[in-house]
Amino acid sequence: MSRSNALADLFFDLDRTLWDFDRNSREALEEIFVEIAQPNLPQAKTAAEFIPVYEAENEKCWKAYREGRITKEELRPLRFRKAVQGLGMPTFDGMEALAEAMGTAYVQRAPYRTALFDGAIDVCRALKARGHRMFILTNGFEEVQHIKVNRSGLEPFFDGVFTSDALGFKKPHPECFAKGLALAGSSAERAVMIGDDWECDVDGAIHAGWGAVHFDPHQTAAPSSNPRRISTLSALLELDFNQR
Repeated sequence: MSRSNALADLFFDLDRTLWDFDRNSREALEEIFVEIAQPNLPQAKTAAEFIPVYEAENEKCWKAYREGRITKEELRPLRFRKAVQGLGMPTFDGMEALAEAMGTAYVQRAPYRTALFDGAIDVCRALKARGHRMFILTNGFEEVQHIKVNRSGLEPFFDGVFTSDALGFKKPHPECFAKGLALAGSSAERAVMIGDDWECDVDGAIHAGWGAVHFDPHQTAAPSSNPRRISTLSALLELDFNQR
């Protein structure tokens, strides 16, 4: 069905859509583990052993955070404590302090990493030149997401960066999308969400009445036209955003 003739307003997720979260995070985690964790662990472990355990625990903690079962302040050290425990270590003196130190260091270091997905800058520049208004709508924390956008060179292309932290609701909650629309001065008829997370970005947007594009760089699902699924950011330049 055809949408309004006005150019679509494009809302991008940030992590794992534009900003290469996995690469940036793993680089920061390796540094933190070698510098902070290794000297204080009761057993010899490597960053290669730690990182996959951390990533699994981090996903669980973020799910709990999205569902309101833990706070942001609880999430930051909890994921590191769970990861250390997941290495098979019993509780030891200093474990809580170590988790706090690692959590603090991660927030201080990871956002300053600048790796983006291939074509991110060129695609954003081209879409901006076409006249699209563009925004970031992210479940990340207010104090770190703006750093990522600024340091990675994305800032000039976006008219606003809206975080769930500031909005008070996390994707896929409909209020997150509604508040994003209000701040952007947009409408569901004009809005298109572009993101990697099916539940938060795609399904959430569709239920809010938006258009949606699923960014699936690892091609974990079959191509689809409803919603549209792409594996490279450059494919966005071939889409007609006025078609649902």
